Amino acid sequence: MIRKLTVFHVVFLIIFCGFVVILSLYLSGSKPAALKKTQTSDTSQCPSYITLIRENDASLTHPLLLADVETESPNYLHLKVTLSKSIQKYVMKGSVQSASVYMRQLNDASWMSINGDQTYLPGSLMKLPIMIYFLKEEELHGGVLNKELFYEKPHESFPEQAYRGDSIKPGRKYKISELLRYMIEESDNNATHLLSKNIKADDFRRIFTDLDIPPDELNDVKYQIVAKNYAKFLRILYNATFLEEKLSQYALNLLANCKFTDGIVRKLPPGITVARKFGERGIDNLMDFSEGGIVYKDGNPYILVVMTRGTNQKDQVELISELSLEVFQSLKGI
Repeated sequence: MIRKLTVFHVVFLIIFCGFVVILSLYLSGSKPAALKKTQTSDTSQCPSYITLIRENDASLTHPLLLADVETESPNYLHLKVTLSKSIQKYVMKGSVQSASVYMRQLNDASWMSINGDQTYLPGSLMKLPIMIYFLKEEELHGGVLNKELFYEKPHESFPEQAYRGDSIKPGRKYKISELLRYMIEESDNNATHLLSKNIKADDFRRIFTDLDIPPDELNDVKYQIVAKNYAKFLRILYNATFLEEKLSQYALNLLANCKFTDGIVRKLPPGITVARKFGERGIDNLMDFSEGGIVYKDGNPYILVVMTRGTNQKDQVELISELSLEVFQSLKGI
């Protein structure tokens, strides 16, 4: 009995002394390290809202495609000022009517946008979702990339292209894998047209709706898109969330071999890999010229999409180059 009472008293005394110490620290303005760490955690950077974008089909599973932090990061305010000044320089010159920028760091999902609600005619940018369509068909059915299509003759009319590479030759059969290479690396409209004739419109449209992007109807010359939505195509390839990893890598390899060397890549240091696609489309007296890509900066990859509308395509391309370099330099120390 005496022993039990002594143990009880000892335990009580320890608890009481601990309470007195904590209370004394609190009243003196000091806090134990563990408490201090919890109470002073910075929550100002926590996203206020996250949107989850999932694949929508009839199965019981709905794979996660993208997670979007809705709040723009305040860390890029200085960068936005710098980019806006560069844009304004060309606007004042009169060669650029408007420009939009979307940048997203792929390690932490932070992002920034300038003139994000402005829509643009994508032109050859839409060759990217066409490639994704055929790679999805390869994933689902197998053997699609080895299927051959006969190219009879050039399409009667295409929008004028200022930047063009090699093209497929009439009277020959081409594997779909070869046509994808011509379409992405060379931006060949003939290869694109031949592939487009073999697309199921509903399945193509679903790529857009799954990503919560207003759908493009094939060959709709009036379709427009915002920079942030176009970046989603690049994100699902980088994250391999829509296609299996092998096919996502296949797509990014083609994009990294794009023959267009102006725009995003021109002013970057040699050796920087950029998986990219450009697009141009004119309407009336204006030209929309845009480019989007993944810049594989060592340890800090990011997506950059720049869309422009103006009257001087050379200046529009130069603006994209300048903005690309400014983004790269801004993230250099991060």
